[in-house]
Amino acid sequence: MAGPRILVLDSTEDLALQVKRTVGTAWAERLGEIDPEIVPCSQIAAVATQLEDEGPYDVLLVGPLAANHSGLAKIELIRQEYPLTSVVLGFDERPKARLRDVIRTGAVDLLELPVSDEELLEVLERAIALHVATLAAVPSPEPVVQLVGAPAAAPSAPAPTGKGRVYAVASATGGCGKTFMATNLAYFLHTHGGGGRVCLMDLDLQFGEVSTALRMRPRYTIFDALEREEDEPDFLQGHIEEYLSVHETGFHVLAAPRDPVEAERVTPADVVRIVDAVSRRFDHIVVDTPAQLSEIVTVALDLSEQLFVMTTLDLPSVRNMSVFLSTLGRLRISTESIQLILNKAESDVGIDIGQVEKLFPQGFRAVLPYSKEVSRSINLGTPVMAASPQADISRRMDAAMADLLPPELRSTIQRATGTPKKRRLFGRK
Repeated sequence: MAGPRILVLDSTEDLALQVKRTVGTAWAERLGEIDPEIVPCSQIAAVATQLEDEGPYDVLLVGPLAANHSGLAKIELIRQEYPLTSVVLGFDERPKARLRDVIRTGAVDLLELPVSDEELLEVLERAIALHVATLAAVPSPEPVVQLVGAPAAAPSAPAPTGKGRVYAVASATGGCGKTFMATNLAYFLHTHGGGGRVCLMDLDLQFGEVSTALRMRPRYTIFDALEREEDEPDFLQGHIEEYLSVHETGFHVLAAPRDPVEAERVTPADVVRIVDAVSRRFDHIVVDTPAQLSEIVTVALDLSEQLFVMTTLDLPSVRNMSVFLSTLGRLRISTESIQLILNKAESDVGIDIGQVEKLFPQGFRAVLPYSKEVSRSINLGTPVMAASPQADISRRMDAAMADLLPPELRSTIQRATGTPKKRRLFGRK
């Protein structure tokens, strides 16, 4: 089996040597016979020639040599010519270029140099995983060799046969507030959905935080329900509610496994079955996902009718959301019902919100300010919309979610918050 191929662009060989030391050793230990090919390149002009002569690489790791407008423009052209290659940018200081120049390279991650071996390995493994997922989604006459542990394209999954609507909350970067959004969305649909039943599913299987954020101690988890299903086929259809917990505000919760080891036993097919079972019993299903594009996540996104994609006002998060949206398209996941949410927005953080808005012509459904009420609500184990309904952030979320309701129910929210208008932040006009 051929190992991953990494082309390292740097004026010195220091970065390439670090990649060989960390990546080569780690993958040799984990994957046995797989031997990565790591090739240094000292000039931007030589990259295109290298790719043309040797064929596309899995990852192009770009050092500070390209940390300017001209260099980033050349990387953008290379990325357009070889769209399946994952690009990672490494800067040792703030690049002498605009935010847009960085975004347009299509880089899947950013590194602040010098970088630790652990972080370098993590970033490159993620870049390899994205390359494999993208490659698997592109029709090819030849079989695709997949790196062990890398996510593949989502298998074709049948839509749930029940009547419940599925909403997913996702992001490409951790810390963007997915769980915060998911818990408040569940509360909103339970409170304003005209009596419809709501279930919040925690599909962050290894490190789910829904139960912690809501200060719940569920007796059962998704793993318990699926374990019973192995012994009794079709068990979920009639007994799924026995494995749910009820939050004090009224919506139901299906918790993530307690042990990360249990998460490894949950398959994409399990996700299809459990979403189908829950959708037969509930009118609204909210799915909280981890910050990755694994098979589990891509299946969940494919099953969803509405997808909320979160980001925060920092360069890595904004850039990763751009890559995330692009990858969804390549994986043939419908992007028609995506709602973009900018969370934890503050002024004077080095990035102007107007610049970010220009990068995403579809616009943001909501821009949520950094709010102390959120921290207080998490400490209370209650969604902020319940704990502080008159807070600015709660009113903004009310307005953003109103369109999810039928017209007869939507009007009540709009009268309370005002009809949503073009988003303004920090009092600008």
